[in-house]
Amino acid sequence: MSARGWIWGVWILVLSCYVVPYGLLGQVHAWYGSFLFWCVVGVLVIVANIMITRTFQTGESPDAEPRGDELPTQRRRRR
Repeated sequence: MSARGWIWGVWILVLSCYVVPYGLLGQVHAWYGSFLFWCVVGVLVIVANIMITRTFQTGESPDAEPRGDELPTQRRRRR
């Protein structure tokens, strides 16, 4: 599945976090009904985020040119 598909999956999970507890589980008066659902969805969102970011690369592109700007603390004082 592509990253775009995983992103749509996260949005569906977020929407279900409102619909399921307040709609389908609205008549359940025990606290653990919605809490268990939110815990499971939370784990699923973490897995989806891992799947979305698995193709991210670290480091710079080999074609990137140096920017040439430095932070003031990185400059060397010349006397």
